[in-house]
Amino acid sequence: MTMPGVEPLIYIGLHDSDGSMLHTFQDTISYSWVGRYPGPFRPGQDIEVSLYPMQVEEASTLLSLAEVVAKLNELYARAERLNFPVLKHGCE
Repeated sequence: MTMPGVEPLIYIGLHDSDGSMLHTFQDTISYSWVGRYPGPFRPGQDIEVSLYPMQVEEASTLLSLAEVVAKLNELYARAERLNFPVLKHGCE
């Protein structure tokens, strides 16, 4: 992978969903604009909130900020070694 995608999320808590415990995350943009979901949204904000529930067992796949930075540095070094390859669109 030479073109990683990173989506920052805000952890909003552990919730019981039909007997299954889920870690729930909210997208950073909606959190900064309207606050934690569910919660008292700020008036006048028309923004979609994205929630990302995750099984407790899946939480080990998450990366801390330090781990994300280390991974991005590793991928940048790889891209540099490969002379920054460019993705091509479609067949030529």
